[in-house]
Amino acid sequence: MKTAGAFIFLTLAAQFGFAQTYFPPAVLGKTPEISEAVGERYSKILRALHEPSLLELAQRDPNAEAYRLLWLRESDRPASVRFVKKPSGTGWFYRHVLTGNGGGQTGRLTDSGMSWSWKSRTVSFLSAIEHAGFWNLPTLRSDDGSATCLAHWILEGVRNGQYHVVDRCSPEPADPVRVVGMMAMKLGSLRLRKSNVY
Repeated sequence: MKTAGAFIFLTLAAQFGFAQTYFPPAVLGKTPEISEAVGERYSKILRALHEPSLLELAQRDPNAEAYRLLWLRESDRPASVRFVKKPSGTGWFYRHVLTGNGGGQTGRLTDSGMSWSWKSRTVSFLSAIEHAGFWNLPTLRSDDGSATCLAHWILEGVRNGQYHVVDRCSPEPADPVRVVGMMAMKLGSLRLRKSNVY
């Protein structure tokens, strides 16, 4: 019940505009100034998506386990898929899409939905997280500033009171963040064209 109560509070906080902190300071950029600007941009989009703060969830509920992909393409609609594990071993995938673009224009919520994750599906998704080595991945890659970034794949996780975020710029198909992200999109019923995945 404690996990459910914390999650409901955070969801309501996101929907009604209470101030939330989405990211730890100085993790999303090579300098504190860059990190703050990136964090503000991502937070603005997460608020528009009516998404709760996973960072605050980790601080409030040590039993919570959840993961979220925030997918920001420069010239296409921002989207998020969040997985929340239930104590029973099942879970839910929550999907949200905006009308704007990942370049900073949020637009309005145009699509949202939920997909139930039965036990075997939950085990499969969590195994993919482990196989990707998510909890040991660096937040940023040293080479992510060297090329034009067409899409950011931001993967967050909460487990045992710990929070972690990984931000990848146009990751290759074999990149762990993209592999997990594609699985989350599929299980969360996020419909997309192959040509729009980059």
